[in-house]
Amino acid sequence: MPDRTLGVLLAGGRSSRMGREKPLLEIGGRLLIERVAAAVVLCASKTVVVTNRPELYSFLNLPTIQDTWPGRGPLAGIHAGLRHATCERILVVACDYPFLDAATLRRITAEDPAGGVIVPFIDGKLQPLCALYSVSVLPLVETSIASGELMVSSLLARLPQRVVQQRALGGAAASRTFFNVNTPEDLRRAEEMLAEEAEPRG
Repeated sequence: MPDRTLGVLLAGGRSSRMGREKPLLEIGGRLLIERVAAAVVLCASKTVVVTNRPELYSFLNLPTIQDTWPGRGPLAGIHAGLRHATCERILVVACDYPFLDAATLRRITAEDPAGGVIVPFIDGKLQPLCALYSVSVLPLVETSIASGELMVSSLLARLPQRVVQQRALGGAAASRTFFNVNTPEDLRRAEEMLAEEAEPRG
């Protein structure tokens, strides 16, 4: 429920496959992070941006927080969100889902992570960077980072988890909702998808 959920936008990372700051890429005339933020803010009582370059995201008018462990990948971003939270759970969302919508996020936040994580399962893959985490997992995240185990998938395997199946998130349409942009080719495909939707039918 929004009144006890912190939205955490992950805007860090090296974007090595893209070659530039991914959240600031433009798709359909709108920045990726603006698209994602618009959905997240409707599903959380407060939303923060995790970034070690806060000056780049001041235009969002959202609070920013920095990694305690810079350069440790998305897990460090999840840790920063958990450490900052004053509520029971955090909705973690990476800033590379151009078609994510509030209705999908509301379906995820309607669940109770019960000391673990609520994670969507789309096209045969878990989506840990669009998931709802209980703040009680913070010690386990800290242990993972301190030991050098930085794979979010490894963390998931150690958490109590409830999987939200694709059929509950729109079925085949969820493939589009959870399409994420990692490469220049993904960016081109996202633009094509928008253009296809804008074409008149019939």
